[in-house]
Amino acid sequence: MIPELAKRLGVTSDKAIRKAQEYERLLRLKTAASGFHIQGTTKMVVCLDLAASAENQTVDKDLSLKLSGLKNSAYRATKQTIKQVLGLNKDVTIKDVCVQLGCPEIVSDAENLLAKYSQQSTTGLQENMDHPGFKAAAIMSISKVKRMGVDKGRLHELSGLKKSVFDKLVLSMVTLGKEMQKEQVSKPKTTKRTHSFIEVVEAKAAAMDEEKRLYDAEQELPEIDFASWKRRMLEEANKGQ
Repeated sequence: MIPELAKRLGVTSDKAIRKAQEYERLLRLKTAASGFHIQGTTKMVVCLDLAASAENQTVDKDLSLKLSGLKNSAYRATKQTIKQVLGLNKDVTIKDVCVQLGCPEIVSDAENLLAKYSQQSTTGLQENMDHPGFKAAAIMSISKVKRMGVDKGRLHELSGLKKSVFDKLVLSMVTLGKEMQKEQVSKPKTTKRTHSFIEVVEAKAAAMDEEKRLYDAEQELPEIDFASWKRRMLEEANKGQ
């Protein structure tokens, strides 16, 4: 079936076709017990798309959508999910995305939000927390909490999720982000007391006065003739014998 689809999509590389067949086989094995299901033709079209990209081949995008039976957004989401299952996703970090979008100042907040969201999620969800959808949603959520403008289209595309799913994820993270912001505001700020110029001058003057007092005390000590002292000690010792 895949070789026939490859011809229709313009994929001529035998290596790309074999890779697509391997992708499809691995996908069946990895999803057999999970209940994850994608229609057969859709799955093969996406596997061909991924394999062609890996071998620097191009596919007919319009025909891919038509053969898959999916709309553009659903196709992107399915492709992203299959990449995730097959382990083909590059490890995109929140920092990388924020830098690309021109908002590096929210990196720390987005990372903290994702970590907090992961802690409050179920175990099954935590295992998939490296999915780009969660990272994109965390960035979008922080931008909403801080009322910053970011490229929503690029974040949604990066997420690889259906728009309705992405919007729900962002909504839940925004709620958590606002709670975290309130906690930060309510924390008492401990600031180190700064000394005024007058206080610094007075402290230095006091230190100089103490140093002078010690010096004067040393000068007032009587000078000791060591030779006379030694002779007197010996005389007293002889008297005691």
